[in-house]
Amino acid sequence: MQRRGAGAAQAATERPAHFVAFDLLRLSGTDTTGWPYRRRGAALESVFAAHQMSAPWALCPSTTQKNTVREWLT
Repeated sequence: MQRRGAGAAQAATERPAHFVAFDLLRLSGTDTTGWPYRRRGAALESVFAAHQMSAPWALCPSTTQKNTVREWLT
């Protein structure tokens, strides 16, 4: 959907999109793929908080707790 101007605005109204983030691979030019997943998650949460990001941006919840996962899947 490579539209610009009025066409882009109309397409956004007709087919709104949301960006859901679940991992952080780069931060300020730094490759974070070698960081532990929890550290990347904490950094991603910090980015969302620092920029007061909200819809259409969304931070995907994550957990390592089996009971929480079971609740999400039921």
